[in-house]
Amino acid sequence: MIRRFFFSSLTLVLWAFPIESTLSDDTPETVTFNQHIAPILLEHCTPCHREGMSAPFQLLTYEDASRRAKQIKEVTESKYMPPWLPEPVDGGFKHERGLSDQQIRLIKSWLDTGSKEGDDTVRPSIPDWPGDWQLGEPDLVASMPNGYSLQAEGRDIYRNFVLKVPITKPLYVKELEFHPENASVVHHALIYIDSTRQSQRRDNADPKPGFGGMRVPMSAGMPEGQFLSWQPGKIYSTSDNSIPWMLQPGTDLVIQVHMNPTGKVEDFSCSVGLHFTETPPSSIPYKIKLTSLAIDIPSETSFYRVKDSMQLPVDVQLTRILPHAHYLCKRMEGYAIFPDGIKKRLILIKNWDFNWQGDYIYETPIKLPKGTVLHMDYTYDNSTENLANPHSPPKKVTYGPESSDEMAELWFQFILNSLEDRKKIKETVRLKNKQVLIQFGQSALGSETNDPDLLLITAQAHLATGDQQAAFRAFSRVVRLDPKRFNAWFNMGTMLRSSGQDDAAKQAFGNVIRIDPNDAEAYGSLGIIFQEEGKLEPAEKCFRAALRLNPTDQIAANALLQILEKRRDQVNEP
Repeated sequence: MIRRFFFSSLTLVLWAFPIESTLSDDTPETVTFNQHIAPILLEHCTPCHREGMSAPFQLLTYEDASRRAKQIKEVTESKYMPPWLPEPVDGGFKHERGLSDQQIRLIKSWLDTGSKEGDDTVRPSIPDWPGDWQLGEPDLVASMPNGYSLQAEGRDIYRNFVLKVPITKPLYVKELEFHPENASVVHHALIYIDSTRQSQRRDNADPKPGFGGMRVPMSAGMPEGQFLSWQPGKIYSTSDNSIPWMLQPGTDLVIQVHMNPTGKVEDFSCSVGLHFTETPPSSIPYKIKLTSLAIDIPSETSFYRVKDSMQLPVDVQLTRILPHAHYLCKRMEGYAIFPDGIKKRLILIKNWDFNWQGDYIYETPIKLPKGTVLHMDYTYDNSTENLANPHSPPKKVTYGPESSDEMAELWFQFILNSLEDRKKIKETVRLKNKQVLIQFGQSALGSETNDPDLLLITAQAHLATGDQQAAFRAFSRVVRLDPKRFNAWFNMGTMLRSSGQDDAAKQAFGNVIRIDPNDAEAYGSLGIIFQEEGKLEPAEKCFRAALRLNPTDQIAANALLQILEKRRDQVNEP
């Protein structure tokens, strides 16, 4: 069972051995709610702890706070609340939620001296919270057409909701704001764009709103260089210097929402507010990640380390950073080694909490010169001592997308100096990703696994090294273990066609279509084989199906045109 909210053994220590009140010189003798505590709560806590937001109770009034004074003291002393994971870095992050040591001492003193209310006349006014939209009324709002009913009990739910965007011309998006109607059930949300309708077809095939799982179609992704996400307490601000990105007509927004059952059936719906600009981006964003796929953590292992690094081929400015792992991760560090050997910490999280992940914006972009080496260093605890361990008793955990699996990712958002620099760093990332695949393929995990997901990565690793036969064997193992893995069938079809085994390739592509009748690429590939065989009628049917599913498929459009011209010529022959 996953233990989401808990008070650590520190709670017992605090109760059994009260800490002696040692106030610093800057802590007043009499601490009152109205003068000292209310300003702290209103600034750092009430963005979530108010009606309609994600927290389970409000902290707006003296009555709200006094009945939970002991709890507030404990969670602030342990720095469990407000939820802010990173340690301080040079220059700092924007929108930091953490409390200063002085603020923590004030809360402790308030409880220790009787939790007095104080003079009403010095109590700050409750802020005039923004309405539904922090950034003001959007230029366009995309909303779910129907609400989703979240079950009362059971495991967390990952649901992908597809929102249509009714625009008729390309527009630059300056700001995007996610707005959940029932924020209390939302752990986090990721926002993707999909111009192919593949996500919409997945939605249409599911009788409920959206479609389930952590996997979105390959066609869905975030705009290049962008972090589009939401977590409880997310602050949207025009001061974040967001970089505009192009939204094309016919593009859907795909909102992947991680929801927590609350013990009762909950209704959920969401909207996305879009703010447009006529000004194109003046800078070039680009994001990369450090990662490892060769994660294989034995049970009862309390210290497991995952590292990765990459050397920058060009000068960059680092604007944001986003760490990601699941429940077993304990400590995260990201740092840079400059060409002169100097180390600079970019992020340090001493106590990772999966429930409060997010991206972090630097107050001032960090200049990283060419030759700088970026490093990721994560540690994991798969023992019974890890209260966040989703497995009881602990069991072996490997790489995977589900929250009960593990991951190690550290994302960086850069500003580049030129399009030429983008070409250089893109090639570096391509080679880096290839090496990550090869390392996985060389690991025991890659060679011994019977997990279809890991076998797909193993096949990609073999393709990265040019070992076509080993890749085909891995794809074949995937479909033996799970015959519905259409992506494995598709890759097998492509490899069979390239080796001249057209009949077997047609069977493989046919399997893809039987599993997913909305796979435009499979129809297109099957059509090409029929066309090469001179079978124009089935080829035409396949190309028409491909274009119906993906009207932007230029290969299918050209092939269909060739068939129609050939038939016209045949009709006109004397």
